[in-house]
Amino acid sequence: MSALGRGLRCAALGLLAAACSAGAAFAQETGDVSIKRSDVVFMGPSLPEVYKQYGTTVVSWGGRGWGGTEGALQWHVKQVQEARDMGIRYLPGAAFRTAFAEMIDFDPNFMDSVCRSLDGEPILVPWLWDQKHKGHPAYWFCTNSPGYRAYLKHQMEKAFAAGAEGLHIDDYAGTSGAHWAGGGCFCRYCVAAFREYLKANVASEKLRQLGIASLDDFDYGEFLRRRGVTAAQFKKEASWYPEKIPLSGDFLAFQAQAAVEWVAEYRRWAEGVAGHPLALCVNSAVSGPDDLMIAPVVTFFSGEVEHEAGSGKLSAVPIWTYKLGDALGRPVACTAAGWDWAFVKEHDKPGLVRAWIAQAYAFGHQFMPPVHQWCYTQEKGTHWYDPRPEEFAYLCRFVREHADLFDGYDPVEHVGLLYSSAAFRRWHMQAKQACADLAMKNVPFRLVLAGDDWLPSRLKPEDLGGLKAVVVTEPTDLDPAQQAVLEGARARLVAWPNEQRLSELAPTEIVVEGASNVTAVPRARKGDAQAPFVCHLVNRNYVPDSDSLQAQRNFTVRLSRSLFGADIARATLYAPGKESVQVAVERLPEGCAISVPELDLWAVLRLERF
Repeated sequence: MSALGRGLRCAALGLLAAACSAGAAFAQETGDVSIKRSDVVFMGPSLPEVYKQYGTTVVSWGGRGWGGTEGALQWHVKQVQEARDMGIRYLPGAAFRTAFAEMIDFDPNFMDSVCRSLDGEPILVPWLWDQKHKGHPAYWFCTNSPGYRAYLKHQMEKAFAAGAEGLHIDDYAGTSGAHWAGGGCFCRYCVAAFREYLKANVASEKLRQLGIASLDDFDYGEFLRRRGVTAAQFKKEASWYPEKIPLSGDFLAFQAQAAVEWVAEYRRWAEGVAGHPLALCVNSAVSGPDDLMIAPVVTFFSGEVEHEAGSGKLSAVPIWTYKLGDALGRPVACTAAGWDWAFVKEHDKPGLVRAWIAQAYAFGHQFMPPVHQWCYTQEKGTHWYDPRPEEFAYLCRFVREHADLFDGYDPVEHVGLLYSSAAFRRWHMQAKQACADLAMKNVPFRLVLAGDDWLPSRLKPEDLGGLKAVVVTEPTDLDPAQQAVLEGARARLVAWPNEQRLSELAPTEIVVEGASNVTAVPRARKGDAQAPFVCHLVNRNYVPDSDSLQAQRNFTVRLSRSLFGADIARATLYAPGKESVQVAVERLPEGCAISVPELDLWAVLRLERF
């Protein structure tokens, strides 16, 4: 049996469950590189003077000695040393999908490592359509092939020459994403490894019903071709209608689990090269089942998240990512998608980006400020956005100067929202809209995870502890054990969008009067009876024509006493670029009313207890 096959025997639920606890221990072991709420994370290296302007604390996507030449290595070492000399934690970067040119130079037999569709055709990286090397297009190389794995290890052999605290992996999912690009990878390595996966994970009776008497020489690609399945059909139906194509669901699960196992192995190998434990982050949107499988083996997420730049509003889509990060116990340092940045560059919208930064920090995570930012459109291909630091640096310095308002503060959560991995795998994603609805209504809530064979978490009664209400979107698609837990909380369930029942179970705790489209995010240092509370205020009144936020003035924020479980004696308002100011607090029978003189982009209320 191949090493990959042996790994895949362990890569199902048992391995992932073990990895959950291992991931937590790993985060503690590398505590100096755990992400804090007040960190300023850069997406790639920059100049020391730029680091100073932003107050940078972490460099993710840190690159390596591109091309393997001595000059490239010296450049990389200089980047790392300059950052570390400034006290910045540095994470070199490995590219699992976009470094096709280097693979072509590295391995004369590179075509043996190319992902192949069901029809046997090479699969290409769609967004690199405008790039070639030595007459070859941007092949999608297979992370299950030994040749490509050897290259990926070669990428990092000298990346730690100057020392570093961690590792970032771009396109960590490797081959597992090839089904949407070209109908799935059916190269000889994937076919062989899938054979071992079936032996370990699929009942022999199911195989016999499909006419598979033996797996010894089983070729899944040939099996499908005999049934007339094409690459185009597999691409279209494998994810949406797996019941139409025999074993397609198992095949996609195999690819996803193989990716997780390979990343875990790669991290262990990189630690051996570095000579010490490493933090690991990956480029993930942290949005659904494919993204969450990797969570147990990473320290934090650092990836591209859809921000709907062309919508003309401050999108609530990233809030879903931040809430999932909270539920997984993994910080998120994100950027926008390439097409978002293309829109910002083309239409000159730095004000919109400032709102993205504000929203991320308000929800306890980070948005990586654009310095040299990748942009992409189908028409232009790859291009770059290089804004002036003055556009954004003051926001990051505000966070660093007031780290005491960020670090150690967790969200206040009195309502739960069910996330069912099984439901999302069946494309029942209504919970994402419910998340946006609750956030816009200023309901303090958290996501409650219900897992399956892709997500180790299992819904338990204690997961619902302290919640006044549990919002559920149908169908839940839960297994009987988890459904029983949900049924046990029937008295607290809210079938969304039943707002009336939600208000009956969890009366409104935050009301903004005299202003519209203001998101209030309460946070507290849990377990610290002396620490003040904070409440972030995010102005969502974005005006596309002027690329600005319409200021909200002289409004009131009413907070129920039940929100923090304490009375508020004093409030101080902090905002980027402005002096802090003490604001009026009126005590009320049900809580307090805080007067806010002005909200431009974003502000933080520091709330002191009686």
